[in-house]
Amino acid sequence: MKRSIIVLLVSLMSGCALYAQQDAQFALFPWAMPYYNVGAVGEQNNTLCFTGLFRQQYTGFKDTYIDEAGNTKSDNTSPQELLFNIETYLKKLHGGLGVSIIKDKIGYYNNVGVKIGYSYKLRIPTGSLGIGLQVGFLNQKLDASKLRPLQNGDQILTNFSDKESWLDMDVNFGLYYKGEHWYAGLSGTQLIENVRLSGDKNVLQMTRHMYIHGGYTWTIPQDPSWELEPQTLIKTDFSTAQWDLILMARYNKILWMGLSYRIQDAVSVLFGARPFYNSSNNYLKGIDLGLAYSFTTSKLGYSKNRSYGDFEIMLRYCFDIFKTETFEGYGSTRSIYKNQY
Repeated sequence: MKRSIIVLLVSLMSGCALYAQQDAQFALFPWAMPYYNVGAVGEQNNTLCFTGLFRQQYTGFKDTYIDEAGNTKSDNTSPQELLFNIETYLKKLHGGLGVSIIKDKIGYYNNVGVKIGYSYKLRIPTGSLGIGLQVGFLNQKLDASKLRPLQNGDQILTNFSDKESWLDMDVNFGLYYKGEHWYAGLSGTQLIENVRLSGDKNVLQMTRHMYIHGGYTWTIPQDPSWELEPQTLIKTDFSTAQWDLILMARYNKILWMGLSYRIQDAVSVLFGARPFYNSSNNYLKGIDLGLAYSFTTSKLGYSKNRSYGDFEIMLRYCFDIFKTETFEGYGSTRSIYKNQY
């Protein structure tokens, strides 16, 4: 593909706004859910959670070019994504607070964003419903000095200075239902398609995204130590769509493994563990580790300087920040009953 991805992105800017896919994607998306759906923030009651994910996409992909001296050179332009989530549930607010920080490198673009959100938890007889609202800021930077036109004097590329930067603000909304054995969610991001705080207002605008996701936990009757968890995530910007499917098996709530398929893009193998899940040390039992490797199934996975796969690393740590309430002595039953939320 050589320079085609970079040139294609820039060529769309001629005389009009560029609409592009800005949200990052992960094979381990169940652990990135607060980034996609603010309604999912604070689902683990009485805990404070820190989650980090790193993804190296299309490893080995290079932009090959010929310099002025006629020498063949190449730059590593494979995308990298780093996500860090912090979330907690606060009883006084009857909901969860969360912060998501994303660093997304795509070719010669370097994007850094932060999302701050709140999810109100509504308790219903069969589970809970999270209703969330989020404000996001995204700083996008382009190193235009590394863009090399296929033809000399390209007017599109010459309109850029060596360093370009844009800062946008936007709003996200999410609904997240969680029952005893299943969950489902619906969310929208970049709903107002950005408020440009700085930079050229006519380039690289945000576009709306919608996410539909869900999952189910099935305990195998013949061996309750095993659970199967099918999960799915559908994402669209209303012009194209992508579909992720995961089938994961979990043993004794400690070890987990699975397979994932992203339509027309990749097949992934997933592994992970909660090594201290049964530990008496409450500060260790909340550690969750995960790895994923994706085999590229698109044409990006063929021939020299193309992708030979993606890999992801996930680390999550949750611990209780509130003591479990206990009741002693005598009193009215009305004062003993406590609503979870």
